[in-house]
Formats: sequence, C-alpha cells, structure tokens
Amino acid sequence: MKSLDARLQLEGERRQVTALFYDIVGSTEILVRSDPEQFLRSVIALHATAEAIVGNRGGFLHKRLGDGGCCFFGYPEQSEDAAESAVDAALELIRTVAPRTRKIEDIFSLRIGIATGLVVLSSESDEIVGTAPILASRLQAEAEPNSVLVADTTFELTRGKFVYRRIGEVKLKGFATPNILWRPEAKHQKSSSGSRSAGHPMIGRDGELAVLADAWNGARTGNGGAFAIVGEAGIGKSRLVSEFRRSIDWSGLALQCNKRFEGQPFHPLIGFLETVVDSRILKDGGGGRLLDAFRAAGMNIDADTAETIAAFTVERSGATARNIRVTDLTGRAFRSQVIDAAVRLLRSNATAGPTLIIFEDVHWADEMTLELLDSLCALALKQPLLVIQTSRNARVEDGVRKLSLEALSSSAVRELVTSIWNGLPPPGLSEFILQQCDGMPLYAEELAHFFRARHASGQPVSEWRSLLLEGGVSSLNDLLSSRLAGAGAARHLAQFASVIGREFTIGLIENLLEGPNRDALGTHLETLAALGIIEPSSIQADTYQFHHVLLQEAAYGSLLKSDRRRIHQRIASLLVENSVPPLPAAIAAWQCAEAGRHGDAAKFALTAAEACVLRSAMKEASLSLDLCTTEIASLPRRHPDRRDLLLAMLQLQGVVATALEGEGSEQARSLYSRAMQSVRRRPSTTREDHFPAYWGWWFTAPNIRTQQSRARVLVEDMMTVNDPEARLQSYHCAWATSFHAGEHQFCLDCVERGLELYNSDRAVRNRAFFGGHDAKVCGLGESALSLLIVNQIVASEFAINQSLEYAASIDHIGSLIHALYYALVLRHCQGRYEDVHSLGEQMLSLAERHGMVASQARANMYCGWAELMTSAAESGARRFNEGLLLHQRSGTDDNLTIHSDMHSQVLQRIGKPREALSVIDNAISVGNKSGQWFWLAELYRQRAKVRHELGERHSSVRRDLTRAIRIADAQGATWLLGRAKQNLGAFG
Repeated sequence: MKSLDARLQLEGERRQVTALFYDIVGSTEILVRSDPEQFLRSVIALHATAEAIVGNRGGFLHKRLGDGGCCFFGYPEQSEDAAESAVDAALELIRTVAPRTRKIEDIFSLRIGIATGLVVLSSESDEIVGTAPILASRLQAEAEPNSVLVADTTFELTRGKFVYRRIGEVKLKGFATPNILWRPEAKHQKSSSGSRSAGHPMIGRDGELAVLADAWNGARTGNGGAFAIVGEAGIGKSRLVSEFRRSIDWSGLALQCNKRFEGQPFHPLIGFLETVVDSRILKDGGGGRLLDAFRAAGMNIDADTAETIAAFTVERSGATARNIRVTDLTGRAFRSQVIDAAVRLLRSNATAGPTLIIFEDVHWADEMTLELLDSLCALALKQPLLVIQTSRNARVEDGVRKLSLEALSSSAVRELVTSIWNGLPPPGLSEFILQQCDGMPLYAEELAHFFRARHASGQPVSEWRSLLLEGGVSSLNDLLSSRLAGAGAARHLAQFASVIGREFTIGLIENLLEGPNRDALGTHLETLAALGIIEPSSIQADTYQFHHVLLQEAAYGSLLKSDRRRIHQRIASLLVENSVPPLPAAIAAWQCAEAGRHGDAAKFALTAAEACVLRSAMKEASLSLDLCTTEIASLPRRHPDRRDLLLAMLQLQGVVATALEGEGSEQARSLYSRAMQSVRRRPSTTREDHFPAYWGWWFTAPNIRTQQSRARVLVEDMMTVNDPEARLQSYHCAWATSFHAGEHQFCLDCVERGLELYNSDRAVRNRAFFGGHDAKVCGLGESALSLLIVNQIVASEFAINQSLEYAASIDHIGSLIHALYYALVLRHCQGRYEDVHSLGEQMLSLAERHGMVASQARANMYCGWAELMTSAAESGARRFNEGLLLHQRSGTDDNLTIHSDMHSQVLQRIGKPREALSVIDNAISVGNKSGQWFWLAELYRQRAKVRHELGERHSSVRRDLTRAIRIADAQGATWLLGRAKQNLGAFG
C-alpha cells in the first residue's frame, strides 16, 4: 500500500478525491459452500488484482476490508483525471475478476461503488475524512452483481468519457436527500494531446494602450498627466502597464504596494529605495552617507532631501514613541517634509527627460503612500511627469483620469484563444470559453491553456464542459489550483511559500524545508517558474514572487488550517529566534498571530506601531495597534508579559488617538486614564519607566483645573525617581498648567527647580517627545509671563530675552516658534503693538516654511490685531479673523481667554461693542468652568470697560472691577491688580 508522501511534514490537506469501494457479492454463502483454503486464496488473488489495476491507473488500495477493499484516486498524488481513472479501473476490475472465479463452485460477483468529493487528508495516520468514501460504500451495497454504480458528482466529471445509464434515485442511509445513481457501460475511445503555449501578446486593450501612449508623448513635450487603471483582480491591469512600458521602451520607476503591508508607512517607497541603495545605509546611515549612495546610483538630489529621507528610514528606539506629544510642531510637519522629499527624490532625474512613475495595487497602499501619490498626481498636471496607478478600487482624485478596464469583447476573447492555441482552435471552443470567462482575460487564458493541454482531436463541442467537470473546475480558483496540481512535488513548495506571502526569499524558504525537499529546492523553483506560478523578483536578489496574487491565494487555500498554522508557527519561531533575516514588524506580527503565538504577535505589533508613530504615520500605527489589542486579549490573564504589553499598548494608543482625534477626545482621555490606573498599581520604583503614561494623562485632561491637579501628582510621584529627565518633565507639565491656573508662584518655583535639572545633551533627544520644544525655552518663556503678572517687570524682560536667545542658539524650529509665541503674548499684554507685529511676522515666516498650520493661524491673529490697533485699516480685522478661523479649525485653543480678549478688542475697534461684550462673556464663562484663570481678572476688567462705554448701569461696571480685583489679589497678580484698581478709581 502506498504511504502518504510526508516529506514536507504537512499535517494534511483539503483535496477533491474519488473513492472506490468493491465487495464480493454473497461472500458468506460462498465461504460456507466452499473450501476455506481455496476461498482465502481467491480473495487474496482478488485483492492483488484490484491493487494492480487500481495502481496502474494512479490510484491505490487504501484498505483491505476482508472480502472487499477501499481505494482512492487523487491521493496521495493529486491527479486531474482521478474520477475518470476510478471508473476505468472499476470496469476493468469487473471484466478481469469475474472470469477467474469460475474455478470456485459459486461464481464470484463484484459490486463497486464510486463517489467524488472534497475530503480532508491526514499525513500522520493516512486518515481520509469526507462524505465521498461513505457514499461510495453505500453505492457499492446498492449495485447489482458485476456492476458499478457512480455518484452524480463522479458522473458529471466523467460523462464525456463513458457511456452511462441512469438507474434512478435512491435514499441512502445518512444522506438527507436522494442520490441519483449512474451505471457506466463502456468507455468512449478518444486520445488527447496538446501542451501549454509559451506566451501570447496582449489582446483587446489597444484603446487603453493608445491613451497611455498619447499621455507619454504629452509628458515628453512637457504636458504630463495622471491615470488610474481600475478593475477587478485578473482583469489585466498590471499586464496593461507592463505592455505600455515595453511599447515605449522606458521602464520608469515602479512602486509596488503589497497585501498586509498597509500598516508599514511608505512601504512601496522603501521597497523601491532598497533596489537603489544598500538597505543598511537606509537603516543605519546618516544623511551624508545616503546622499552619496543616491548620487552614486545616478539620483541627483540635494542634501536636505537626503537628510529628510534618512530621518524617516533610520531605525530608532521604539520605546521613545510612547513619549510623543503630537502637535503641529512635530509629527504633521515632519510627515509633510518626508512626502515633499519623496517627491523630489522620485523626480530627481527630471532634467534628463520625462518621468514615468507607476504605483501598482494601490488598494493595498498605506496612508503616506496615498498622500505621496496625490502629491505626484497634482504635480503631473504641470510638469513632464506621467503617473500611473493600478487599483481594484475606484479611488480617483481631482485631475486623475480614470481608465476602467472592462471585460474583453467577444472578438478579443476569440483572438486571445487563437493566440494561445497557436493557430485555429477547435470549433466551438472560443465560444465556450467566452461563455465561461465573462470577458476576464486571466480566466480566458487559463481556460485556453487548460483545454489545449487536454484537447482531443475532433472532440464535439458539447464535451468541453465535460472536460471542466472532469478536472473539477468551476471557477478561476479551480483553474489556478489545477495549475498548481500540475507542479507535482513542487506544489508543496508553492504552498509553503504562500504562507510567507506573495514575495519570499530563498533564505527563508530554505529554513522551512527539511531533508530532500531542501535539496530539491532549486529544481522545484525552476518547475514553478516554468509553469508560470512564480517568477524571480526584478528588484531583489534571491527573491521570488507569485506571478499573480490569485495564485498565492489558491496555494494558501489548498492548505489545511492546521498545516497553515504549523507553517506559520515555524516562520514565527525563526523570526523570534532571529534565525532568518527579519521581516517587517507588521508582517512578523501577522505571522505570529496566525501561529497562535499571541505574546510574540503583540510584541511585533507594538514594534510596528512604534516605528509608525516615530514616522508620524498614525493611521498606519492604528492598524498594528488593532492587531495588538486582539492578541493581548487572547493571552491568559496570568501571562507574565500581559500587563507590560497592555500598558505599552495603551500608551501608544493614547499617542495615536491624540494625533488622529485630538487631545480633547474621549478616546485619548480614556486610554491614558486606563494606563495610569495600571501604572499607579505598580511599585513606585517603576514610575520613571512609565512617565509617558503620566505625560499623556496630564496632557489629555478635560480642563485646566483637572490638569493642574494632575500636574501636582506628576511632581509628587516623580520627585523621588532617579531619572532627572523625568523629574524635569514633571516640572515642565506643572509650570505650563500652573500659569494657566493662575498659580504663579508655584509656576515660578517649578521653573526654578526644573531648570536646575536641565541638561542640554538630554534636551536634544527629548525635544520631540515633550511638546515639540526645548524645556528651557519653555520654562523661561512661561516665567516671563508669570513675572509680568506678579509685576516683576525687569525679571520678566530678562527671562523673555533669554528664552528667545537660547531658542535661536540651539537652532530648533519648534523651540524658536515656542519662544516667539511667548514673546507675542507678553508684548500683547503690554500693548506693544509694533513689537507684536514684528514678532508675528517672524513667527509666520517660520511657520509657513515648515508647514505649521496652528502657528500660522496664531501669527496672523496677532499681526492682524496689531495692525488694527495702530490704524483704521480694515485689512487688520480681516487678517485677524482669517487667523482666528484657521486657529479654531486647527484644534483646541490652549489660550482661549487671552485670544478672546484680543478678539473683543478687534470688535470694539471696528464698531461692534455688543459683539465684543458677547465674546468676553463667553470667555469668562469658559475660563471659570475650565480653570483657565490667569487672565480672568483682565477679562472682568475689559468687560467693565465695554459696559462703561455702552452706558450700562454703574453697579454692573463696579461689580466686574471688584471681581477683577478679588481674583488678581487671590492669584498674587499684582500687575493685573493695579490695572483693575486704576479703572475702578477712574470709573468711580
């Protein structure tokens, strides 16, 4: 008996097989009337004959069942004509065995049943589970002596090969519905020939090809364009692009998007760059080395572009990602800079001629890639640039021309079949393929190759369907599975490779194979390549990819779930043990998840998310965090890593939620609150390790009052930790909130204590992670404001000048913007309009250069206010209002009270005192509720002034001034106190 080929150690497989059961009619009665020894010899001879006949037709005798046997076709070796072979063997067995039994007193008669169906195969015990064996056994019991009964499934697959007689329907034990019974009488005598053609030209896309050619000619003369080639899988999108590139003899730049890489920011660009320069330089080298590498590869880029690309591709510590507080000074500006640098990089050789850039399979693109694509498409409208994207989805932006690939016309399908047949196909074949494929080129190609390999000269048109049924073909996936089956032992290599992904390296596949299969790797690769199943990568050495993603899916789908998991487990083990070159973290996470290694999957997913956050790719990070959430939920509650993984995930989710939904979002607040609950249950000695959770918890507080109480917790909990940076940043939180809360002395104390811990070297590493600015610049600026309000004018001037000078000296854009903003607020408070305008223009210039939207809005507000306060020009009011609208759209206003004060002054200046009063009323209400109290005394003073000018009751004016005095006095805000008292005296 044949044994299952288990060389690849697969646990099993789902496969369609044909089962054959035979049995001696009335064996007990024959034994009673016969000599037992003679009977035994006859039965042994029967089994030997059956095994030989079945074996000669590609089947095997699976079990001897006393006076009968169970045989299978299509197992262990897969066969495309298993059903035909089974019926053929059954008829010969009847013809051969019956005459031999005449030596016995009673003639042997056989009954045979045959059925075809999907079964599950086990490689460990030779077990075969499915309905086909059961049905074949039941049919055998129903058969007449010396006859064969065939199930309807087998009949449909072989009706063109045999002459059948319909016996009728019968209700069989265990089957809910009646079964149709068929008896094969004889076989049609036909021969087959034919082989797969080597290749064929593209058919039926002349119009689309001409459109692209015209666009390329336009790009060559300076008028570029952008196209989206849209259509379902197998419709010929990539084939059209490939034919276009061949026709213009210009390869262009190709960026390939890949399934399951949506969580890897810029993965098509990184894949492209790795074909241009050494990947080690991308990961480890600085801008200088990368610049040299790009120029050596013929890419003429500038140093700034290389520096930006290097900052994106360099590998950094993932843990720092949890510290990031996302603002327009950090993440979003960096993201825009990277996309702009990528555009310059891809257009680096534009002076040498037009540029062709192709994005394949955009339906799998990450968000940064989509932004890059949109930027290039917009650029193509005015430069010698042709951008082509292929996608299954109709995502088409403004200015992009959509080319929808529809089904091939009838004439095109006929032409396609003729080209594959290498001559006129048999009559009726083209029409039959046309009916089956519905105009899909890939399906039509596979059908034509399928029939050509099985063509029998002169076969009637009516039998083309029979050939499909014989091969178990009902869909494109079946055809692709059939092609895989034709690879013999090499198909197992395709199955293993499919678990890795569409693309796989020889090194990784070698580590999955053992013994003879590893030795035969080269031969199997050649076999699969010859059959058009895989092809060498055009951009990576020692790398192959499936010719079409549908082929990978067909190979993956042919594996049992248990075998898939075992292969995933093997890959996961190799990745965790660092036994193979690393896969992208997001892919490693998916491999571990499919392997059931939930802890490792969560760790890889966190690594992937951290890398995304550090690259300001927040939407991509959220995909990995979703997987991480699922995998942590699958861990046992007592798993040793569960708590740490959960806390790390919550911190990252907080960063991402803050970026995508805003610092005031309920989701961000909830995530950081959960993280803090976890942190505060841990020993106090671990607190410094979890400072990011503290920071996020403080940062996402719903109002200043809550934020101030949390700031005090930060200071208290961090006071005894060993890390001076954690202590400094706790003071950083406290002084920022204390100023807004009107606790000026506490603010100044925190600045003093915090700056004693300041270290310029550490500051370089931490600016991006704590507000996007330098702590010393912030502390000096905050103290300048508090010192003004407590009426220490000289000290205030000294502090603001130090803040500006230090920001300029460290050459850090976020810090310089921050210092300028402090100076703007200070000069606004002092009413120094010319200084406000000058500082605002400086800030605006920097903000526009670096894409900082919120800072642009603030600069325009202050400049507009200063212009209006020094002249009657309407342009000042317009500029202020434009800045105010932009500022409101950009997010939470962390300085609402002082901006509202400024807004009210603008309204008063343009003759709208009632509206000015309404603005102040709202600011007072919000300030009281939120805890933003530092400017509250001044708001009451300003409201008193507006009411006085409007001629309102003297008691209302006096009441506002009295409140202003009381608030200022409570805060120690002596400067504000003096202003309020002065007005009270003036208004009586």
